[in-house]
Amino acid sequence: MSPRHLIAKAGLAAMHGHRFRRLHAEAKSPAPAQQRVLSEILAANADTAFGKRHGFDSIRNAADYRRAVPVQSYEDLRDDIEAQEASGESRLTREQPVYYNRTSGTVAAPKNIPVTESGLKRIRGNQQLAAYSFSRWPGLFGGKMFAVTGAAVEGHMPGGTPFGSASGLLYQNQPKLLRARYVLPAELTAIEDYEDRYLSMAAFGLSESRVTVAAMPNSSTLLRLLDIVNRRADELLCTVADGMLPSGVPPEVGAALKPRPRRAVELGRIWDAHGKLSYADIWPGLTGLVTWTGGSCGVAIRNLVPTLTTGCAIIELGYVASEVHGTVNVDPWRNLCLPPLDHTFFEFAPRADWEADTDTELLNLADLEHGKDYYVIVTTADGLYRYDMNDIVRVSGRIHDTPTLEFLQKGKGVTSITGEKLHEVQVLNAVGEALGKTNVEAEFFIVLANPATASYTLYLEPRGDMAPVPRLAPLVDAALRTGNIEYDGKRASGRLGELRMRWLTPGAGDAFREHRVAGGQRDTQFKYLHLQLAEECGFDFEPFHRPE
Repeated sequence: MSPRHLIAKAGLAAMHGHRFRRLHAEAKSPAPAQQRVLSEILAANADTAFGKRHGFDSIRNAADYRRAVPVQSYEDLRDDIEAQEASGESRLTREQPVYYNRTSGTVAAPKNIPVTESGLKRIRGNQQLAAYSFSRWPGLFGGKMFAVTGAAVEGHMPGGTPFGSASGLLYQNQPKLLRARYVLPAELTAIEDYEDRYLSMAAFGLSESRVTVAAMPNSSTLLRLLDIVNRRADELLCTVADGMLPSGVPPEVGAALKPRPRRAVELGRIWDAHGKLSYADIWPGLTGLVTWTGGSCGVAIRNLVPTLTTGCAIIELGYVASEVHGTVNVDPWRNLCLPPLDHTFFEFAPRADWEADTDTELLNLADLEHGKDYYVIVTTADGLYRYDMNDIVRVSGRIHDTPTLEFLQKGKGVTSITGEKLHEVQVLNAVGEALGKTNVEAEFFIVLANPATASYTLYLEPRGDMAPVPRLAPLVDAALRTGNIEYDGKRASGRLGELRMRWLTPGAGDAFREHRVAGGQRDTQFKYLHLQLAEECGFDFEPFHRPE
């Protein structure tokens, strides 16, 4: 283990080891820990408009809470969020938000998740707790870190409060000594042109050989970067040699890239010998990749592993969303992730019951069973009360008396290949708009998400003998980009391919329906899903393909 890693590990242990031990202690008795955090959240916000409407001051336990407060969606809370921002009135929290985590919503208007000053400290604390846990992996923090985050500030709310990515904000505000360990300058996220941003990221990555850990939510980013490196190797190696980034890059970013002609020559020799570069070539000391491993992210990881150093650890980042830091990886060897039960109140709905829309008795952390799947409902100190995350998690193990959780996938009516969180209602709106513009009448359609190709495919059966209309797919793709900011971002960066199109022959929709009914769905209650993961669809549309 290098001296640098030992120093980093000792520093993190001194600052955050006590929280790590406390979380383990809380895990021995999750029920009282959860009751305590619920009581603290409700007491702190009892005199808010939401707290008064739902009688927070008379709630004594989780059962009272469930009777008093229905499960909430973002749209249920939107008016209070926007009114608190505009007026400063305590609608959801007594402490005013100082930041908003922006993400895509079920409608064209994005979701702005409020974060208070205390909330930023909690996010920072959870990140630092995870960093301490990861630091126990030998050599992980022995060199530089290639970490990718979102933009710290993407804009401002009508009341002036900034919105963006909280992870980017915290990255930007790291102490100088810690920031020196990062390969990418924080200012890089402000580059608006995606091509310039990715070229800059690739140039910084190529310039630095001492990377021992790469960290980002979705590893498809690394696949995209490696593709750029190998398509534009000559240009990028010149950039490494002379330290000159594209002219549109902000000066503070360009100044951070130092000329490294010897490094360019070294990589050029590898390129000449093999005709391509891998991450094993670029970062020979890479010890670990910290990223999401669940859901569709597994496809990107499988494609990425052959490019990594032999034995590079794949470490789960944890269930982290714009709304909540859902788990912390406390055991990177087994990727066991504990929910931060001392900060957030958790409830869970068994997957089958929730998806069947039956009356569902929600469960507490201690009630969960190993290997079972659950929908997640959270209550946070930043104003999300009984908030339906529409995420599915699976119980992967147990630490003391608390289950560990792994993210499985987005829930009903939502898919996410690279983090775009596409909603069924957005698909319905986009297809409906495109059909109106082309005068196409649809007998049946469905959009399937395919993580293997990082793209969506629209399967559509037109009414009657209508001929295929080639411009329909681009219109749907454009409407999806307009209606979902994250879909647009992933398309612009190349992490998502353009929407594909399959025109279907007559009878395809009926055959799909018969297939679903034969699989157990009641014919009288049949509902077409218009957005689904390809692997979950279970029906082969290709025999019905009608070429344009």
